Amino acid sequence: MPPKLTAPAQTPNHELQELMKQQAAVIADLQSDLMERELQELSLKTYKRPLVLFFGRATFSDNTKYLYLETVQTARDYDVLWCASTPALAKELAAHGLPVLDMTTDLKATVRTLMHCSVAVFCENMMSTFNGNPALAGALAGAQKIQLWHGISVKHLDLMLLPFANVLDRTFRRTIKMASRPDYFLSTGACLDTFWAQAFGSTQVIRAGQPRNAVMLREPTPHEMIGAALPADQLAVMQNPVVRRVLITPTWKRGQGLFTSSPEFHKRLVAWAAHSNTVLFVKPHPFMAASELPANIPGRLYFLAAGLDIYPWLSRFDALITDYSSIMFDYLLTGRPIFTFDSLTQVAYGFEPDWSLVPDTPFRYVFDASNMEQVLDAQLDAHPLRASQQQLCRQLFETNPLRASDLLVRVIGECNALVLNRSVDVIDVDPGEDATAEAA
Repeated sequence: MPPKLTAPAQTPNHELQELMKQQAAVIADLQSDLMERELQELSLKTYKRPLVLFFGRATFSDNTKYLYLETVQTARDYDVLWCASTPALAKELAAHGLPVLDMTTDLKATVRTLMHCSVAVFCENMMSTFNGNPALAGALAGAQKIQLWHGISVKHLDLMLLPFANVLDRTFRRTIKMASRPDYFLSTGACLDTFWAQAFGSTQVIRAGQPRNAVMLREPTPHEMIGAALPADQLAVMQNPVVRRVLITPTWKRGQGLFTSSPEFHKRLVAWAAHSNTVLFVKPHPFMAASELPANIPGRLYFLAAGLDIYPWLSRFDALITDYSSIMFDYLLTGRPIFTFDSLTQVAYGFEPDWSLVPDTPFRYVFDASNMEQVLDAQLDAHPLRASQQQLCRQLFETNPLRASDLLVRVIGECNALVLNRSVDVIDVDPGEDATAEAA
């Protein structure tokens, strides 16, 4: 008996619309990739202007901020622009008389500027810098690219995540591709060189300090306070000479939040602080939204703005509490106690934190949810790891932190000259009279 034939089922309208959306997204991705490749080819052939571009976060902060400000004040033979990703930041910098490009106003003009620059300086993955737009990264192909990054890490980053992530995922591949684009990577110590090579494929490293760390060791300039302003109540506590201040810096989590971001943690810390004349400040990770932050407890617990530049204030804190935020290594320069939550008592991601990525020199007081207050009381004033902290600091930061920007400005000048003095190979098809006579 022949099989019974049935009419094909009609695709519901909403399923058809969903299919069309998916197809449109695929086409948009292909067009984006094509534009990236075409701009990349053009950028590699385009003669460059003596122009150095600095890229940072949505707020004025991190390593590129401090190097940019130093470069603006330095006698040089190239122009400088901060590439702002928000109109508000562009307007603020312009109001202070600082050279700035608002990347949000005219995409064509932005692409032209990127294609003609000689050097580009970053402090985070280009995927984040350009909000996932690969065309802008393609426009920089012909420039020398310097990556300062945003701290020493005990996380496995980018290329090191290949054993754990889905390499078939397009977003992941694009992220890794952009992360490995820089020509030079800042490495503050020889003990970290291999890490940067493994994480980003870096084969050329620059030995210098992190520009943002200098402000911990000297007074900030007025321009360095852009992006670092505090509300009046927080400023009053920060300037109070008779209270103890403790900074809490939970790191960004790929999975669930740790104990150090929980209401229980904050509640217990507030109770401890009330008996020790201590005021607590929480610096959320920049990826956290303002709506995710709990309310302040005036006089005892303050949540700083996620995008705040905390570095001009770091020297005002008497201790640091974190899980494994990279800020703990910078804080070594203060010589003060560092407390870290033993995250493996709560979760185990399998690849972070990996403390073997830094030298095995004791520098932190480890606590968990069962003994936090006891560890704080026992170590905060005694601080027996002070000497070994200094040893680790010398291993991680081999150069003078106050000269970081000065050394990097020299590198920028060399990179600019390298791009502008591009050689031209001449193929001489006419040997000339001398060669003709010699042949005769």
